[in-house]
Amino acid sequence: MTGEESDREGDSPYANAPPTAAGTARSALEKMAATKAAFAPKLKSLIQTLPASVAPYSAWTDDLLRNMDQREAWDRFYSQREKNGPPHLFDWFFGYKEISTFLGSILGGLPPGQARVLDVGCGTSSLGLELYRHSSVQVHICCLDFSSAALRGLARMLQDSPPPCHPLSELRCHLGDATKLSHLFALGSFHLILDKGTCDSALRGSPRRARQLVSECLRILSPEGCLVQISDEDPDARVPFLETAGGANIKVGEIANLNGIAYYAYTLSPRAPDPSEVGQPAKSARNPTGEQP
Repeated sequence: MTGEESDREGDSPYANAPPTAAGTARSALEKMAATKAAFAPKLKSLIQTLPASVAPYSAWTDDLLRNMDQREAWDRFYSQREKNGPPHLFDWFFGYKEISTFLGSILGGLPPGQARVLDVGCGTSSLGLELYRHSSVQVHICCLDFSSAALRGLARMLQDSPPPCHPLSELRCHLGDATKLSHLFALGSFHLILDKGTCDSALRGSPRRARQLVSECLRILSPEGCLVQISDEDPDARVPFLETAGGANIKVGEIANLNGIAYYAYTLSPRAPDPSEVGQPAKSARNPTGEQP
């Protein structure tokens, strides 16, 4: 998840788009607004599949619907889950199994050696944890979220997890804001960044911050790396948005169709980086690794 601001007039990510792109940008923004309006019933449908004991439906569902880009809302959500028993996985859209082959093909195409992977806005998803467990490629996975309650649950599940498939693989939890990744990690340091629903949550509150999230992901990617976004948003809206955020070589493919809803994998890479920046930590970073004790 991302941050705690709402859009103000003039905050549109397309405000400074080139005149030749203005029409496309406005069209994309209109489509994103329609997507935001349609997201609420999908979220309710997802949450209704959870056990009623997790929390009273009306209270925490409405809270999330109103405040999906707010840290406090997610802390309340995960803290309530803590009170109702041992932590368990909670996935947006779907879990690791549905995209394991897709992720394996990406990791298999990377240069030999340890692959550095960031799961941005991880929550208590199966994505990072199961990739750590099942990847035959050596991986160093960073699971990042701005909710400390979510990370407590994920850390507990990691303690109970079987050993990884590759004996040298690692997984660590990181507390931080996804819109300020370059304050936490060295630029150009990740081979693969996974965003499953995080940008969608940011778009519910602030397209400007969602654009910043994408830009920050691209900053900390290695030149040969890629950002993968999993979303149910239509490519006609998402692709122009990703382009304005600095994405290049954008590829789109339908990765799943569940209950009549199509889900897409958007794969993109950063534009040519400044060679002087690659591998350098952000000047304002207080904790360049972002590691939690």
